[in-house]
Amino acid sequence: MITLIHGGEGYLVDRAARDLVEPLRTGLTLEFNYEDIQADALTADAFAEKAGTLPFIDSLRVLVLRDWGLLAGKRDKGAGAERAAAYLEGIPDTTHLIVVAHVLVAPGNALYRTITAMEKDKRARIQRYEPPRRSDRAGWVRKLAEERGLTITPAAVRVLLERSQPDLRLLDQEIAKLAMYSLPSTRIDEEAVRALVSDSREEEIFALTDSLGSGRPGEVAGVLQSLLDAGREPTWLLYTLVSHWRRLIQARAVRDRGGSLADLQAKLSDHPFVVEKAFRQAIDYSAADLDQGFHDLLRIEEQIKLGELDARLAVEGFILEQVLSTAG
Repeated sequence: MITLIHGGEGYLVDRAARDLVEPLRTGLTLEFNYEDIQADALTADAFAEKAGTLPFIDSLRVLVLRDWGLLAGKRDKGAGAERAAAYLEGIPDTTHLIVVAHVLVAPGNALYRTITAMEKDKRARIQRYEPPRRSDRAGWVRKLAEERGLTITPAAVRVLLERSQPDLRLLDQEIAKLAMYSLPSTRIDEEAVRALVSDSREEEIFALTDSLGSGRPGEVAGVLQSLLDAGREPTWLLYTLVSHWRRLIQARAVRDRGGSLADLQAKLSDHPFVVEKAFRQAIDYSAADLDQGFHDLLRIEEQIKLGELDARLAVEGFILEQVLSTAG
């Protein structure tokens, strides 16, 4: 049997691999019959040797290849993927091959085509895991909490998603910390999230949007570079910009109706500091510009998920457009 586990959501990929590998490994008599390889540079010939090795005493040999370069299209000289695919078709029934890829494998890859064909004959199976859509994130937070024997209130879910990166691994880590914080209770409420989960991302994104409003490209570039140097992922920047843009649109609408900061604070449940900053910044944008920017961000997010855009280049391009429009 051959199992390919791949996709852009590394947390789900790792969970699926763990859930498959652990019982197989536990069922082996000899550790000799289990091999787990970081396969970045594994050649087709080396793969054929490992995949063709017969088990000893046990009836099965388990071979795990992680992030195989040939599957991802890396270091593929001399038609390595094609040769490995030919070897794949002849893999003995005594080998359970598990291929783990933390990227979405291209359908045109020779190995992927072979595995797909073998899946039709029930000799292989493919599991794909992509980051959940924004509308599904709340459900995942509840699921992650339930897996730890916890309940989490709707308000706590909302605040956690506002304050955390849209990454399931990081969300799971935050829930683990919240579980310890809430002991002996098994209920996580909004107060616990606000007390424990840092909201420093808001200050960082305000620094970026403040610089955007300045119309000075050099200042914007400096703030953006400092965020990236600090380890902020471009996908995090994009997600946070989407959330902030939504607040700016609401703030602009309140201003256009002649409303006050108090009116906006009554409308939004965010921290008063966050609402005040959004109210102040909204004056630098027209309603039309904010609407266009918001739809641009949503389009960029979708294209990144589909693998059509590089996240960093997309975020930098969006910010550059904002600077140019402000300067103009």
